[in-house]
Amino acid sequence: MEKAPPGDIVVEVIVTKEGSQYSSWCPNLDIASCGDSPEEAVKNLGDALELYLATLEEEGEQEQVFKERGIRVVSADEPVIPSSFVTQYRQKIRVRA
Repeated sequence: MEKAPPGDIVVEVIVTKEGSQYSSWCPNLDIASCGDSPEEAVKNLGDALELYLATLEEEGEQEQVFKERGIRVVSADEPVIPSSFVTQYRQKIRVRA
């Protein structure tokens, strides 16, 4: 079988604060990591995903896992459009006493 040309995959990443740390999770591939900041948690998740994807490729299972989980390889210039957008923040709102 001919190897597919390199590309990118688009996955969801969820970051939550847990105590003094942040956890990051990719539900598409069920891989998780953590860090001291949201950015570090996402970076560490990216490292974990790269290792997992390299292992899938070495084992010859990447195509099967992508198919089972509905993941497709896209070109580098294809825009990323989130399937959902959730954010949470705090804001002060002045009220009349």
